[in-house]
Amino acid sequence: MRDSTWPAMLVLGLLLLFPNPLTAEESPGAPPMIPGPSSSTDVESAVMPLCPPLQLLSRDAPAACPEFRLDGDGGAGPSSDAEPSSERAPATDERKPRNLLAALLAVAVVAGSAVDSFADTPHESFHVTHEGFFGRDTYTGGADKVSHFVDFAIVTKEVANLYGTIGFSRRDSILLASGVSALGGLVKEIGDGTNQYGFSWEDLSMDLLGIGTAAAISWAGLDDVVGFRGGILLPPAGSKTCCQVPGKGRDYSNEIYTADLQIEGLARRLDLTVGPVRYLLFSATYGTKGYPTGLPESRERQVGFEIGLNFKVILDDLGARRGTWWGYTLHMVFDNFRIPFTSVGYRYDLNHGRWTGPDNGNGFATR
Repeated sequence: MRDSTWPAMLVLGLLLLFPNPLTAEESPGAPPMIPGPSSSTDVESAVMPLCPPLQLLSRDAPAACPEFRLDGDGGAGPSSDAEPSSERAPATDERKPRNLLAALLAVAVVAGSAVDSFADTPHESFHVTHEGFFGRDTYTGGADKVSHFVDFAIVTKEVANLYGTIGFSRRDSILLASGVSALGGLVKEIGDGTNQYGFSWEDLSMDLLGIGTAAAISWAGLDDVVGFRGGILLPPAGSKTCCQVPGKGRDYSNEIYTADLQIEGLARRLDLTVGPVRYLLFSATYGTKGYPTGLPESRERQVGFEIGLNFKVILDDLGARRGTWWGYTLHMVFDNFRIPFTSVGYRYDLNHGRWTGPDNGNGFATR
């Protein structure tokens, strides 16, 4: 899903973030427009019958003409129909949800999921595959399940952010993003049912788990404390194990996924001063080596921990915040993508019971 959904989301997100000036009949600071005496007289001349010149005491004036007038209503102040300036409705900068853009965003997510799966060849009749989750003998060692979790957690978070940007409340943004992402996951699995992978309830379960986790984090307001990222490894680790046995799909040896504790957000909540440490992340990682085309004895399932740079805080301190379209674009990339060579840590190979590191995630415990 990641390869086809993210470009559509990014392009649409940029369109949503262009300046949207407020439109109002009057500027908020402009004084209320109250007609002056000259304008009142002009109006009267058009609607009142002809009267003799103004006199303080007049016995011959027509009954329709008042004896004494200072303005159009016979009072010394503004018309009683005029709304007092203190009661005028204040101008507001709240934007109503732009339903068309919200629908386009939903279509982009679902269409990206559909393209990612239905376009995969070779096509087969619809079928269901039982892949398992994280077992040693699964075809990716669980890396694809982690990718489903992380991808859908990221999509849910960013779609909720975009819905908030176009005017929806936080509650509605989270609910809409969760529903759209769940529909995208279902469409993706239906499409996989028509290709070599097959419909996998395990994949769909991880999609929903990622969606629910992202929604809970956003609802609790902890996006600045907990997050998830996916990344590639350079140089390609899969070059050491590729193509030794038949296998379907891409080589997961070149990918790594992280669950991040953001030190800056945690320190702020605990009212701690941590200095430059605020620019770091402490992450739990998962990745596999040799899946799916390496020799079974050379395959590894690596869980680990690492310290890396928190580009979210770095960008904010440089002035590149999500309040501008270009800052938003940078955050969509750097908040969710693990940049190669910006983290270092240790990994434990579950298949062989060995540690490797310190490294950037490219090491093999058995070599």
